[in-house]
Amino acid sequence: MMQSTHRKQNVFVIYGGYTQEASVSIRSGQNIIDTLDDSLFIAYAITFFEQTIVCVLNGEKYKMDLNTFSFITHDGRKINPDYCFIAVHGAPGENGQLQSLFELIGIPYFSVNSRISALTNHKYHTVCYVKSHDVCVAQNHYINNDHYDIDVICEKMAFPFFIKACKNGSSIGVNKAYSKEQADQFIKETLKIDDEIIIEQSISGREFTIGIFTLDNQITITSPSEELLIENNIDFLSHENKIDSTKNITLTVANVDKLLLLKMQNFVRKIYGIFGNKGVMRIDFILNDNDNELYFLEINTIPGMSPQSIFPKMLVAAGMTFSHFLTTTIREAIENNTSQ
Repeated sequence: MMQSTHRKQNVFVIYGGYTQEASVSIRSGQNIIDTLDDSLFIAYAITFFEQTIVCVLNGEKYKMDLNTFSFITHDGRKINPDYCFIAVHGAPGENGQLQSLFELIGIPYFSVNSRISALTNHKYHTVCYVKSHDVCVAQNHYINNDHYDIDVICEKMAFPFFIKACKNGSSIGVNKAYSKEQADQFIKETLKIDDEIIIEQSISGREFTIGIFTLDNQITITSPSEELLIENNIDFLSHENKIDSTKNITLTVANVDKLLLLKMQNFVRKIYGIFGNKGVMRIDFILNDNDNELYFLEINTIPGMSPQSIFPKMLVAAGMTFSHFLTTTIREAIENNTSQ
C-alpha cells in the first residue's frame, strides 16, 4: 500500500456514522481535514449515506468499494488510500469493525487494533479486564437485556450510583440515580438504546483525564486535566451538558503535587500497557477521597478531535501542535504499515 514519498499521500478521513455520536464525529473529521498539511497529504472525506459508505468530493458522492476501500471518480480514476484516519465515534469506528476491514485489506489506519477496539468499546468488559490486572475500579453490577431485579440492585449498590449504556460514548445513556424509583426509570430508558448496562458506584473525589500515545517510538503522557463543573446545578458531565454551550464547564490542567503526578503517570502507563502500548488513548480516572487511591473510570481509543474536544487541547498543553501530531502519526503508520 505504501508508495513513493515524492507524491502527496491519500488520507481517507472517516467520520459520521449512524449513532448519536455522529454529530461529534463530523466535527472531529472536519477539523482533521482542515488541519492536515496539504503539502504532504490529500484529504478525502469519507462518510455514511443511506446504509453505505461514500466519499464526498466536490459535492459529489462516490460509493466506496469495501473490498479495497477505494472509489472510482466520474472520469475513471481509482483513488486508493495510503492511510485511513478513523474519526467515527461509536460503531463502526470504535467497536473493531472498520479496524478488522483495514487489517484484512492491509491499509494502515488510526486506532488501536480490532481486538482492543472491540474490548474497549464495551464498558463492562473493559472494567473487568483492567480489574483482572489489579487496577482499582468502582463496585459495579451488570445488566443484560431487560433481566434485572431493582431490589437486588439497590441492596447491592449504595446511592448514588451511575447507570451507563455499555456500548455508547460521549456520556450517551449515562445517568446518576439517587433513589430506587429514579434508578428503575433510568435503567428502563437506557435499555431503549443499549441492551447491556453497567451500574457503577459513585466515588467521591477529583476526576482526571490523561492522554497517552506513542510517537517517534516514545510514549507521551499529557498533563492531567480535570473538568470543573462551575454551575451548582451540574452534578456530572452528562451528554447534554457536554453539547450545551451555555453550560459553564471548563477543562484545566490539574494542580497536583509531584508525588501525585508520578502516581498518575504510572497508573496511566500501566493501563496503556494492559492494552498493548499502541494507539492513542484518553484515560479517565478518579482520586478516591476515602482511600486516596486512583480508580479507573473509562478509556477512549478514538478521542474527539474537534477544536472543542479535550484531546487537541491536551496536545497544546504538552507543547505539540495538532498538525504535527497528525503528520507524525500518519507518516509513522504508513512507514510501518500498521495501526496508530
